[in-house]
Amino acid sequence: MGTFSHSEMQNRLNCLTGVMEDADVEAIIATSFHNVLYYSDFWMTPFGRGHYAVMMKAGEGALIAPRIEFDRPANYSWFDDVRIYWDTKSPLEGSVRLIVEAMADRGITSGRIGVEYEYLTVGFHRSLQEALPNCEFVDITLPVMEAQIVKSEEEVALMRGGAQVAVVGAEAFMSTIAVGVTEVEVARVAVAAMEDEMRIRFPDLEVQEDTFSWCQSGVDRTYVAHAPNTWRPIERNQLLSLNVFPMIAGYYHLLERSVFFGELPDTVRKPLEVQIAAHHAGIKMLRPGVRFNQIDDVINPILESSGYLSDRTFGSGHSFGIMSRWYGRDEIGEMRPYNNRELQPNMVVSMEPMISVENIGGFRHADMFLITADGSELLTTFDNGLLVKS
Repeated sequence: MGTFSHSEMQNRLNCLTGVMEDADVEAIIATSFHNVLYYSDFWMTPFGRGHYAVMMKAGEGALIAPRIEFDRPANYSWFDDVRIYWDTKSPLEGSVRLIVEAMADRGITSGRIGVEYEYLTVGFHRSLQEALPNCEFVDITLPVMEAQIVKSEEEVALMRGGAQVAVVGAEAFMSTIAVGVTEVEVARVAVAAMEDEMRIRFPDLEVQEDTFSWCQSGVDRTYVAHAPNTWRPIERNQLLSLNVFPMIAGYYHLLERSVFFGELPDTVRKPLEVQIAAHHAGIKMLRPGVRFNQIDDVINPILESSGYLSDRTFGSGHSFGIMSRWYGRDEIGEMRPYNNRELQPNMVVSMEPMISVENIGGFRHADMFLITADGSELLTTFDNGLLVKS
């Protein structure tokens, strides 16, 4: 029932073995949702119970999961060694005990162990230290992140499909816009359309409950990039934010547009056209060798010359992979001034500079791109020009 092939999953572990050798650790304990999924191909809804993966430099990895998941860990995990804890002990006590046992079975009771400081609670860390007093715990968050930022061909194939699911959601969103229809209702139609498309493209995968859509209407609602839906009815001559986010096997996808419903006034046209110009200027920078923090070198002058530079609200884009609203965003994939890493072929990134102009609204077009050998490929093939629905 796996999402990816045997060779894909083995390649991930082979790469991780290299990370362990470079960091001089005997094992890595993954405590984050995204890294457990990336290396084991298993995900679950916690409801107060954690699931973890232990990857050894020498020997098979192990998945730790709660009994409530019954046979899902064994059916979906790429690891053969699946260890289950029960509710007879606390989730913390039960999972740490199984982690220690899995390592001991491979002869690991001392030495350096890699952990994710960004996703490791103080309580879990203390429990590991008490259970493994002869081990030294070192942070491997960054090298593991670096091992995943360039996508494999199988990941790219999944994300191509996911981007097209987003296009279907955007089309459904646009067709539902009408006077009196609420934000919730528009988003509901978009999500249903995306899930129907997933059934066609990914019939063997579980449907995650976190595919979502946001419809933000009016000046005040469009200021905020991540504002949840309300029961506000759409009005004519109103600015809207179209946002669709398919989630497939933990992989995040997006497509976002500023849309004007009605007769477009000049007060809205100007910032919208400037934002679109900045968006397209950023797209032209997407090629290998360009640094993440160089994208703004072409975006900011466009905004500054039009008087909108101070209206920016966040960075110009980010990388993709296993992530969502709650987990997995890679700091090293951010298009922000402090990130001087270079774009590389097979990275998947967004382009989404946004401006929020007081008393007029927030403006953002967002697309997904695959970095190719000499440029980039648009994955979210939906009109990214001036969108007006009459």
